[in-house]
Amino acid sequence: MGFFRVPVFMAFAILSQAFAAPIVKSGDCPALTRTAAASGDDWGKFPYQPSPASQYPVNTIQNPLTPSQSINCIVTPAGLKAELWASEEMKPIAYLQHFTFDERGRLWAVEPRSYPNDVRVATGGITDPKFVGGSDRIVILEDTDGDHVMDKLTVFRDGLAMPQSIEVVNGGVVVGMTPYLVFFPNHNDTAGTPQILWSGMGPKGATDTHSGINSLMYGLDNWVYGHTGYGICNAGAVNCGDRRVWRFRHTAIGSRTTEFQEWTTGPIHNGWGIGQMEDGQIFQTGSTITSHINHSIRQGAQAIDIRSGSPNNLFYPLTGDRYLFEGGPTAKGANGWFTQQTTSTSSMSFYTSRTFPSKYWNRFAFTCEGTGKLCNQDSLVVSGNGAITGSTWRAVRMPGPDRSNLLASTDAWVAPLQARTGPDGAMWVLDWYNYLFLHNALSPYGDGRAWLNALRVKTHNRIYRIVPADGKLDPILDLSHATVPELIKTFTNSNFMWRLHAQRLLLAKGYTDEMGTLLETILKTSRGKDAVDNDPAVVHALWTLNGLGRFDLPAEASRWNPILKDLLLHPAVGVRRNVLMAMPRTAASAQAISDQCSVNDPHGHVRLQALIALAEIKSKPAALTAMWTTYKDVDTSAASAFANAGIAAAASKPCEPTLASVSLADPGAGSDPLPQLHNNLRFRLGRSGFHLEPHGGLASGTLEVFAIGGKPVFRSEYSADQGKWSSPDAAGLGQSVYLYSFRGAHGYRIQGRLPMLAGI
Repeated sequence: MGFFRVPVFMAFAILSQAFAAPIVKSGDCPALTRTAAASGDDWGKFPYQPSPASQYPVNTIQNPLTPSQSINCIVTPAGLKAELWASEEMKPIAYLQHFTFDERGRLWAVEPRSYPNDVRVATGGITDPKFVGGSDRIVILEDTDGDHVMDKLTVFRDGLAMPQSIEVVNGGVVVGMTPYLVFFPNHNDTAGTPQILWSGMGPKGATDTHSGINSLMYGLDNWVYGHTGYGICNAGAVNCGDRRVWRFRHTAIGSRTTEFQEWTTGPIHNGWGIGQMEDGQIFQTGSTITSHINHSIRQGAQAIDIRSGSPNNLFYPLTGDRYLFEGGPTAKGANGWFTQQTTSTSSMSFYTSRTFPSKYWNRFAFTCEGTGKLCNQDSLVVSGNGAITGSTWRAVRMPGPDRSNLLASTDAWVAPLQARTGPDGAMWVLDWYNYLFLHNALSPYGDGRAWLNALRVKTHNRIYRIVPADGKLDPILDLSHATVPELIKTFTNSNFMWRLHAQRLLLAKGYTDEMGTLLETILKTSRGKDAVDNDPAVVHALWTLNGLGRFDLPAEASRWNPILKDLLLHPAVGVRRNVLMAMPRTAASAQAISDQCSVNDPHGHVRLQALIALAEIKSKPAALTAMWTTYKDVDTSAASAFANAGIAAAASKPCEPTLASVSLADPGAGSDPLPQLHNNLRFRLGRSGFHLEPHGGLASGTLEVFAIGGKPVFRSEYSADQGKWSSPDAAGLGQSVYLYSFRGAHGYRIQGRLPMLAGI
């Protein structure tokens, strides 16, 4: 039986000017009327006034709009369009705070109507008051008739107290309910008895409910990732600090082991939002003035504030009708746009399908800003300097404020809270639709350290899909009954969401010989490279086998180790990076990294991952001599944690150059009597050059260094009698990787790749 459900194809009337203008509106926005705020709602000076001061009368608020009215006040980039998928007028939804999708394309969401003031103090055990008598729910929303509008609401579980984040896992859903991570088994869309996986997370008692567990996300590596804002994080005896990304896996959700780990040591202020690229790279956002986009690096400090341009953290709203807890008021520009510092960002996501224009593919990062009535977009480019590829990213501001948002509105009630790529290839946006978005701007405070204000309305909710103007979207699948071959075939789907579900469902089925043969064939034969420098089938096959524990079985080492070693030279950067993450932490893996010169890979992301892998492997081959005693990633704002890893990475055991443009003469038959003498060629590497050190075991000879492309850039003669180089120092080398060839007096040749530290 096939596993396709409803092909989704939509026909829109394409505005003739849609691709000529930078933004398009959904329709005619109605006049925005205002009402005097009640005395209990008085913020002193509301709204926080832009210039001119007369634009909004003091102590007045805009009246809310109906869903059909409000969508006409939304603007999107040219070529895209907002469509309403769900609202409080369709089904009784309100105050949804976080959503995800399952293997049938259905939307799961938490609905914490008690947020932020109704806090139930945790006392421990499954009879905890958080699970009894609360007002909050977990709901499933779906479109059953294929008309692209939500028509069915299923209450999966009610009676809860403040569930704030949710993710689909094998057997059910994991929910963040501070201070617990809870697993709810799924029994035909009804929750079974909840199981507390971890406790001791987030604020306790009545302290600050907006710094609790948030942004749960199933990772490419089969771990579930999350945040705890600036609350407590002390799960499973792991003190993961506050404001940091952590991850876990648990046998209750189909994992082989139960573990909890801190993912990165670099905190940001009150993190609320985690996203991942298609090759598994993790990013997060901070909710308060600090940078809204940060690259989260395993075992190292984060690359904080990777956005380029000045000032870095201004957003561009379409309205000045807002209250800013941080930052000052800003004037309306001549172009009709305002400016605003980030003050309450939430959500971090990437566009990971292929229905949008190619510039969006796996490179546009989206961050929602509820106070600004917008979802911001940044374009990510690989960091570096000229030919040097760095180990992180730079987020580039789109040109002009009218191009800086995925969605923006003049309606002051619009409050985007989350955006993510959906099952149809559209970007789905959750609109809280609340005039009051801020948590603790002013007193009086109630429980949860949240501002008590009558403007906090909990009766609205809208979900939009940002769709291509031509209406072409991905088909909606149903993988719930897919066979092993069908799931593996899904690894070539253009939508990362479906590929990740297929990978997860294969783990749930368990290993079979059929599965192993199909996955092995992919790893041995697929050598493609897509538009984002990845080979998805290989990457998902890697993580399926890793999640099933096949790489860790000593009896299967002879089967998988040669394949993994070969994949270290795969043409796609995404594969080379992921095989370094997925391969077992064994001496054989370290030897493969050395043999394939992964620490000298032409791409900085791969070089960084090779260093991380070596740091995690206790037993290293002799070739990985201590050459670098310290290591600092020049693309991060803090020193890396690799200094004590013992991974000199040895300026590498040299590899054979693979660039055909470099011609190295064959020294002749029988002329390589001392093939191991490459261990005696010593470079002291710098950021843009190197120093050659004399060594007693090296015979006289000539060293030549070539730039990528074959141009000679350096030459030096070595005298064994004198123990000296004619030119010991090379400087001004601007590329990240060079090739070298040393021809000794005895006829042997040493050749390999040479990295510059600035390129690592």
